[in-house]
Amino acid sequence: MQDGKVTILRFNPEVDSQPHYETYDFPFVQGMSVLDVVLYIYENIDGTLSFSYCCRNSHCGLCGAKINGKPGLMCRESAAREMVLEPLDNFTVIRDLMVDRQEYDKRKDSLRLFLERGEVPAKQPEKVDTEDQENFKVVSRCVECYNCVSICPVTRVKKHEFLGPAGLMQMARHAFDPRDELNRGVVARSSGILNCINCGKCNQVCPHKIEPAKNIKLLRSKYFGEV
Repeated sequence: MQDGKVTILRFNPEVDSQPHYETYDFPFVQGMSVLDVVLYIYENIDGTLSFSYCCRNSHCGLCGAKINGKPGLMCRESAAREMVLEPLDNFTVIRDLMVDRQEYDKRKDSLRLFLERGEVPAKQPEKVDTEDQENFKVVSRCVECYNCVSICPVTRVKKHEFLGPAGLMQMARHAFDPRDELNRGVVARSSGILNCINCGKCNQVCPHKIEPAKNIKLLRSKYFGEV
């Protein structure tokens, strides 16, 4: 067993005037995850360390954090002998690595995230075009970890004018569903989709390889004729 060292940006708004870094030693074992390290710190060294997690299998999306400067899911990323952990950018920090997800979640309320249909289909099962189904399947992999929102440069400077990649992927699930009858172009425009600069940074940090930038481009093509 080897020694490991992790530096974590700590902040408790009830007692701290400013965030500060604290460093902890841990027993490094090859193959352990970053979440394993954080749980070790919490259970053996400092029980006040705050962070979020649930499934430990990269499906709940709750354990997002900056790991050595790059957003990632702590349960999915392998631990290194030396690491720096920080909360996700572009979110209000509640405490330590825990960020306020509700702030972003509330912004999705206006997206009408359900299947909009005027009439019952004449025949079931319905025939779905293969390409439409593939696009739908890809964006449906989004677990709302918000890594993409954290790294988005447009969200950083236009937080109230651009919903960000994660919210647009939730909307895309319905926009790409051929059974959906709502013209979501109006919603897409009001969500600031035209502010996306297609930098592709969201693609680089998506743990499920959804490529949000590519799908935002598809949405813009679908509703605004952009290529």
